[in-house]
Amino acid sequence: AAVLILTLAACRHADTHDTFLLRGAGYGDYVDKATRINYPEVDLPLDERVNFAVEPRRLSRDEKDEVWDVSLAEAIQLALANSRVIRSSGQFLSPGNAILNNPDFARTVYDPAIQESGVLFGQRGVEAALSDFDAQFVTQMVWGRSELIQNNRANAGGLNSGDTLVNETGAYSSVIQKRLASGGQVAVSHSWNYTGTNAPLSMFPTAYDGNVRAEFRQPLLAGGGAEYTRIAGPVSTNIQGVTGVQQGVIIARINNDMALADFELAVQQLIHDVEATYWQLSLAYRSFDVQSEILDATISIREVMDAQHEAKTGEGGAQRKSVTEREIQLEFEVAQARDRLYAAEGELRRLLGLPINDGRIIRPLDDPMTARLAPNWETCLNDALTHRPELRRQKWSLKSLEMQLRAADNLTMPRLDLVAAYQVNGFGNNLLGGPSEAISNPGNLNSAYDTLFAGDQTGWNLGFEFSMPLGRRFAYAQQRSLELRIAKARELLNAQEVEVSHEVASVFRDIDRNYLASENALNRLLRNKDRLALLQQQRNVDPTRTTIDSILQAKQTVAQSELQFLSSLVEYNNSLNDLAFRTGRTLENNSILLSEANWSPEAYQDADNHYRRRYYAREAVWKHQTPDMSASIDLPPSYTAPVYDLPEGVIAPPAIEDEIEPTPIESPDGLNGQVTSFISPPLPDLE
Repeated sequence: AAVLILTLAACRHADTHDTFLLRGAGYGDYVDKATRINYPEVDLPLDERVNFAVEPRRLSRDEKDEVWDVSLAEAIQLALANSRVIRSSGQFLSPGNAILNNPDFARTVYDPAIQESGVLFGQRGVEAALSDFDAQFVTQMVWGRSELIQNNRANAGGLNSGDTLVNETGAYSSVIQKRLASGGQVAVSHSWNYTGTNAPLSMFPTAYDGNVRAEFRQPLLAGGGAEYTRIAGPVSTNIQGVTGVQQGVIIARINNDMALADFELAVQQLIHDVEATYWQLSLAYRSFDVQSEILDATISIREVMDAQHEAKTGEGGAQRKSVTEREIQLEFEVAQARDRLYAAEGELRRLLGLPINDGRIIRPLDDPMTARLAPNWETCLNDALTHRPELRRQKWSLKSLEMQLRAADNLTMPRLDLVAAYQVNGFGNNLLGGPSEAISNPGNLNSAYDTLFAGDQTGWNLGFEFSMPLGRRFAYAQQRSLELRIAKARELLNAQEVEVSHEVASVFRDIDRNYLASENALNRLLRNKDRLALLQQQRNVDPTRTTIDSILQAKQTVAQSELQFLSSLVEYNNSLNDLAFRTGRTLENNSILLSEANWSPEAYQDADNHYRRRYYAREAVWKHQTPDMSASIDLPPSYTAPVYDLPEGVIAPPAIEDEIEPTPIESPDGLNGQVTSFISPPLPDLE
């Protein structure tokens, strides 16, 4: 009985899920698929530099590859041609590698164009800023019908109570409006309203009334003027806390210049890293050669000692064992030197945008410079303060804030707008004409367009619109914020200039230290070579006075001295490379010039029209003749202006013969805005 009770209880509490004959997969299968990590399918083929890459070079692969002699100029050219994504030496194997961890902020050749075509607030390009002045066209047409039983005859238009009043309506309107460079707005509109009714008291059962209207609005205080519009864009009260005063054409152009400065800095860093890696690869080759030579010499001596040992002549077993141990150590050092060579060659390939291994091994063709360079401090400091992209970018940022402050000062005034409108009205039984349905038609109102074109019924308005937030706290807060940001930007610019001066000073110390180290290493190398020659001469005269172990030790000392000399020489060349980088001369020293593309033909035509209007106009002595300069052009001495094909009918203006003075955007310390260079007299090579 107890077993029966337990069985019934178990049956009572059993799971009662429905069971189907053709049951599919359980929900667990769906959960398993839904919780898997998904991988996107991108319609982009694998890069051929990866797809066809050969196995990398390493110590376990001993293959003879084709030697590819590459000069420094050719390496730089390859880097520029293959670096759509700009790399740097410090990124590789770093947790902060932007290419892998933050690709949106990785430097590419597309960055200036992305900024130029930007549309987001604070990142607008020139075209997006100019789009505020595009004419806006809006048109609409709406039809309607209404049927309503009338309760009051007095309001039924002649219908009896209980009759149905039928109204048919149609509305058409078109308007085109445009923002002006002065901050104003003009609009031209045309509208028609159609009414059809069964009310007996109406003159026409169907009638059209409409107008042609022109409107004009011009801010006179806040938001008015071409300067404000060029800086902040057309005045607007929409989301003013987001848009601020940085939506104008000038700010967009400054943002483009800042993007170009960032791009130039990335290119300079790339060229600097390519040259530094090039010399490191050259040092790796020389180190491998030196280590291989000393290993070959040790092997030759060990083979001679083995032969003497078999013949039971020559030195004893202790020296033979010492030579063998030295040989084993040198084999390991040669392997390390070869690994460093492979690593340096792989890093150079990475910077040049080449595959890991294409069957050729790069070998530097140029030799490090050995002549002493004595740069001039004032000239180099002047170059650094003039050509460093970081300083130019900060100056553009400061200039942008100063212009935004002008616009913010404008918004502290109240809003006073001049508003005006004029319209011509039209009315008629038909829109274009036709038989009239009216019992009487006074004034020939058959065609609504005829009435409109006659222009007898007009309307106009003229006046002012004034608005002002009491307290104007937003405007004053915006003004104060920009003043503080300008103060910060100026302090940062001063700090950057001080930082640059310290960087140049550090490079000066590095140049002198590395050159003196090269001289010292060369002198030690010569002394050690003399000592080796003396030991070899002594052994040739009396083998008992000089052991083979001392000869090998002297040869290794010579090899170490040679490696120290080559290392200090490479460091000296890297110091010269740093000098060009810290003074902003990297691109010019490598004959690299950055310039923008040609203008569109319409821009040349517009510039020609503006030039002719100013050239043939009368001088207005009461007006400010020269606009405030916001930029200067700094070109290298070897720059040749490109020749552009002007559109047909456009005549180039005469050349300006007057000397162009530095513009106000440059600081008044006398160091900026000048193009200078230094040429040091050649000195004898290291001896």
